[in-house]
Amino acid sequence: MQNRALILNASFRINERRQTFQATWCRFFVSLLYLLWVSLVAGTNDECPVELNPKRVVVRYGSSVSVNCSTTVSHKGIGWEASEGSVPMKRDQNLSTWRVQSLRQWDIQPQCYMNFDRTGSHDRPQCESVLPITIYKTPDSVSISTGDHTGPMTEGSTYELHCDVVNVAPVQNLTVKWYKGETLVHTETFTDTTKFPVNNTSTLQITADRRDDGVQYRCEAELELGAEGPQPPPTVTSERINITVYFNPIINEAKLPSTVSVFRGYPKVLVCEAEGNPKPEITWSDRNGHRLVTADGNHTVSEFGVGDFYTCTARNSVNTTTRQVFLELQVISINLSHPGPLIESNQYRLRCLIPNMVQAMSVKWYKRQRPNNQETPCGINQTTELTIEPNRTDDGAQYRCEVELNIGPTSSENISIQVIYISISLNHSGPLIESHQYRLQCHIPDVIQATSVKWYKRQRPNNQETLCRISETPELTFEPNRTDDGAQYRCEAELNPGPSEPQQLKQLTSDLLSITVHYKPTINETNLPTKVPMFRGYPLVLVCEAEGNPKPTVSWRLTNSEINGGNLTITEPISQELVCIANNSVGVTSRNITVVLKEDYLPLIAGLVAVTVLVISVFFVFIYSIYYKTAKMGHYSLKDAKPSVPNGNIAQKGKDNPLPMKKLSQIDILALS
Repeated sequence: MQNRALILNASFRINERRQTFQATWCRFFVSLLYLLWVSLVAGTNDECPVELNPKRVVVRYGSSVSVNCSTTVSHKGIGWEASEGSVPMKRDQNLSTWRVQSLRQWDIQPQCYMNFDRTGSHDRPQCESVLPITIYKTPDSVSISTGDHTGPMTEGSTYELHCDVVNVAPVQNLTVKWYKGETLVHTETFTDTTKFPVNNTSTLQITADRRDDGVQYRCEAELELGAEGPQPPPTVTSERINITVYFNPIINEAKLPSTVSVFRGYPKVLVCEAEGNPKPEITWSDRNGHRLVTADGNHTVSEFGVGDFYTCTARNSVNTTTRQVFLELQVISINLSHPGPLIESNQYRLRCLIPNMVQAMSVKWYKRQRPNNQETPCGINQTTELTIEPNRTDDGAQYRCEVELNIGPTSSENISIQVIYISISLNHSGPLIESHQYRLQCHIPDVIQATSVKWYKRQRPNNQETLCRISETPELTFEPNRTDDGAQYRCEAELNPGPSEPQQLKQLTSDLLSITVHYKPTINETNLPTKVPMFRGYPLVLVCEAEGNPKPTVSWRLTNSEINGGNLTITEPISQELVCIANNSVGVTSRNITVVLKEDYLPLIAGLVAVTVLVISVFFVFIYSIYYKTAKMGHYSLKDAKPSVPNGNIAQKGKDNPLPMKKLSQIDILALS
């Protein structure tokens, strides 16, 4: 450029005037001036009053590019300097465009320069602005491989996966991403600043694991070119590579425990399953090492092999795994959470004892009761316990549990229970007689320690229960009355539990004892008074009703006869007393009745009322007729009548002529009369 040459020539002229200095000082000074010139070119871009549009360029190799350089200050020339597409300096323009149709120089550094007008305040004749430019090229190919290894991998060994990226630029913008399936597992970037296309390899180290068997790996080469670059960033993906991992067998211990239980009558299949790659071979041998005949890796044993060891061997090309199994005989048993007799209505637990190694799908409970020994199911649980509350009917019952295994049902032995309870009795058989004294007895077993006894009575019809006594003795003396018929008694013992008794036990109650009370009849006096009036000519019905237990028979006794039934009809007055008799097995009740004759004045009263009504009616008719004659029938006078006034009509010569008429008042009528 012209101004750069001027600077160098000026430096040489200065050196000629200073010939007295040594040549080394001249060279040193020239070097300082050269460094100053370089700093002016490289370090003053921010002070150069030109604007690049765009400020930074990202171009695909072989594509076109165009950048404008403009200024708003006075200058002596503006232009572009580049190894391709240089633009000569122009003095009369404020805009210069650098344009290349097919950019193929990787290290090109275009810069826009401007020569200052010397009339300005600038202390240098020229400034430059370098255009940041990135030329990129996507890879020709991206491939993935396992390096020097071929074939399956072995679990636990380390391997390298290579991602080869061919002919990519610039490599410092390259990012290689590794994917395991669809999961990003590793990312690698590069620091090489070369601008030319290069071949690059990314390496991923993996340790083979059985979980990686069949998994796919791939890599992606991505050029991160910033905001000025293409979006999304150009990416080239490799093919997927499948990984095959060989691993040693692992026997499924859940399906083959170290101890296996065998039940009598049920053969047991020992299942030996092993996972491995390649698929392992399964064999069985006895405790002496003799190989056993098996089917698909399964071996069947029975109760006759109890106490022996059996060995399962799983073998493949990687390794060999063995598992030893011990065979034991198992039984199902049952026990009770409480020793000795059970107390009625208390809770107890039956336990079905199943060995820990046995996997029970369900537990069924059965109860067999006397006297018919019929067995009934009483529960299906997922647990091995059954809670029972025995009552007196369960005394002597037998329980057993049946465990449903995958081989079939297996039952325990029967366990019998003894139930103790309190009962109530009466020192009399049959119905009780009202007001007689009786004694109730509460029978408490000797093994039960009762602190007190409560007596309760429940009466009909509302079945309300009341406490009738608390005593320290198991007896109750009472005198029933008729309201107690059908009542129910029970006794309740307050207990003092011993050390072996359940602590939740507080009371023990008996069954209800119903009583029947007989009492002599009682005649209903409300419906049958001692004196009954009778009117002559009217029959009289006497009703005798009686209440008693047993139901009484009712009859009427006259002087010379006795009539059965509670209703007695009398048609004629009698002077003798009548007797109503109610009789049952407890006693007899009677009631004397006197019939009182009374005259019937009802017809006479009715006649008087009728005559009175008739007289009153005649009087009202007479009064009404007088009123009608005087108020509705008028008297008129023709005195002082004038024909011209239309007060009436008079026929004249065959025509109706108006004739004035005057209506007379009541006073006028009386005066005329």
